[in-house]
Amino acid sequence: MTEIDSNIRFRLLIPLIKQPNQRKKPFFVPSVYNNNYSFQKAVFSLLRKNKRFLFFYPVFFIIAISSFCSAKAQFAIDSSYIKKFDKENDVEVYTGVTKTSFRFREFANDNFISQHKLFANTSAYTGFTINYNWLSLDFSKNIPNTSVAKQSTSIKAMGIHLRKTHEKFLFEAGTDKYRGLILQVNRRQREYEYYDDISYRSYFTRISYIFNAEKFSLNAARNYSVLQAKSAGSFIAIVSPFFQRFTLKGGFDEYQESDSAFLSGISKKPFSVNLLVSGGYTYNFIFNDGEWSINPAIFIGPAIEKNKYPQKGRSIELIANYQLMLNGGYNGQNFYFHVNAVYNNNSFHFMNSKMSIQNRGVSLTVGYRMGKLKNKILGVL
Repeated sequence: MTEIDSNIRFRLLIPLIKQPNQRKKPFFVPSVYNNNYSFQKAVFSLLRKNKRFLFFYPVFFIIAISSFCSAKAQFAIDSSYIKKFDKENDVEVYTGVTKTSFRFREFANDNFISQHKLFANTSAYTGFTINYNWLSLDFSKNIPNTSVAKQSTSIKAMGIHLRKTHEKFLFEAGTDKYRGLILQVNRRQREYEYYDDISYRSYFTRISYIFNAEKFSLNAARNYSVLQAKSAGSFIAIVSPFFQRFTLKGGFDEYQESDSAFLSGISKKPFSVNLLVSGGYTYNFIFNDGEWSINPAIFIGPAIEKNKYPQKGRSIELIANYQLMLNGGYNGQNFYFHVNAVYNNNSFHFMNSKMSIQNRGVSLTVGYRMGKLKNKILGVL
């Protein structure tokens, strides 16, 4: 996530047991994007406010670990398809842009909100990463005048994301918070209305299982830490518990439905608990023995949603979600670069409307590989 102020992002690696024939480098690690919130404060806030929902986190993690352990005895990487590099450490420079939007369709008694999108105040960013042994240090900063609301505003966006990869699975968890949303009135003339009082927060866990990890490497396809020497693909199954909530400053009596059905609904602090189950396929097209690659991916599936909101009808609904990804670039022995594009759409029955959340992002990463020092740094690295 990003915001219009300068931001600092920290990363810390948690090493897993290495396979003897493949380098282990984390391809996503804790990230903090807000200089007003520390990592510790956000994590303790997450645990304190959402204990019941977070109970599901270890349950699904245990399921993933059990699946991994049961298949470990038969699992062996095919070295003709996946190869490690001689230099296992690297320095990366990257830049990108993200955008998150909300759309409320068929919102009862509020045609205005149904015709427009609400945006989080995200922006473009740039930074660098140093990966050495099991530690990854990262620094990033927003690019000025690239946020949705270019002028100075109290509307912010922040997030904490954690990701850890293994040959057979990918584990992700995190939280996103938007303090204020922006309504796009006229796209061509860049006219906006600002809802400073609206806040949105979500918590998620996502576990992905890779079926053909013997020949297909997600590390090679996504972050180029190993070499995919031959073309290969894999089916991937995803399970993701997801919690979301809207809040609005001021009490219920301050926003009557006659003034705005949307604001009146937000003032009730609606939230939902969801279980997303999806699957898809990804294939890594390899050229020139792995130096060049193109990796498209598509994921789609249903989700069960439990709403907590004063409404008529069913409180448990079936919703849909899908994700499109495309990654491609050059993966050499000393130098590499890749471009990543992602589009994610989740639809919900929320606040007596059909709400969809769209996340879009494009990034460019350039990296240089380096070897190990003769002596350990501080006796640890």
